[in-house]
Amino acid sequence: MRVLEEFVEGKAGDDEECEDGVVVTAHFVAVVDGATDKTGHRYDGMTGGRLAMLTCLEAVRTAAPDVDAAGMVGRMSAALAARLPSGVAPQERPAAAVGVYSAARREVWQVGDVAYWHRGLPPTGVRTLSAVDHFSAGVRAAVLTAELHRGVPVEELARQDVGRAAIRDVLIRQGLFRNNAEAGEWACGAIDGSRVPEELVGVHAVAEGVRELVLASDGYPLIFPTLAETERALRGLLADDPLCIGPLRSTKGLRPGHTSFDDRAYVRIALD
Repeated sequence: MRVLEEFVEGKAGDDEECEDGVVVTAHFVAVVDGATDKTGHRYDGMTGGRLAMLTCLEAVRTAAPDVDAAGMVGRMSAALAARLPSGVAPQERPAAAVGVYSAARREVWQVGDVAYWHRGLPPTGVRTLSAVDHFSAGVRAAVLTAELHRGVPVEELARQDVGRAAIRDVLIRQGLFRNNAEAGEWACGAIDGSRVPEELVGVHAVAEGVRELVLASDGYPLIFPTLAETERALRGLLADDPLCIGPLRSTKGLRPGHTSFDDRAYVRIALD
């Protein structure tokens, strides 16, 4: 297993605020996407998303080579739980999505919306999308489209995202569905210090014929064989849809002074 390309960049260009990360060991490769903070709380000076991301990276870094998906998810959850103060409400817990490749098991493990891609898959890769995010992105798009029809300039909506404001309470309440199998269609998996139900952990065998594998956070909605191609596709989407209400539909858009609508992480490995 060899790393061919690796890249992480925060949407605001500030590495200390970036909530995405990559870790590579002799046995594992992982991309971790810390959830965007909506509470304003800080943990050791960090946002909850960054704390969750760094904690998960360290849990992968120190994992036994033969650990299985349940064991890896469990150690990440336990590590984050140990770093949180007692009594944090479910909707306020720091959280992260993770995608891990195990060389020993030749499997990809997913909790949340970190994607994997290899030749033969569509550019969207294999990614689990939260129902709350899907529907919230639609509501945000409707609100911003209505404002555009009222004559509000794109630049003003980028500065003051009234669509994001309209869905904020829903996004916060999403924490009540996190790792809650009883939530039905609204259930979503994440590392937040609580137990992740087995049905919310994706385990995917990587066929022997696959020679290269990409893991990427949702800052890359389309994934291609190289980082340059993937970045080019993102730039094209942002140029055509800076508010992220069309082909780049999302729960947030490109803010003035930012390099993208979200933090992003990409790693491409050769499976020797």
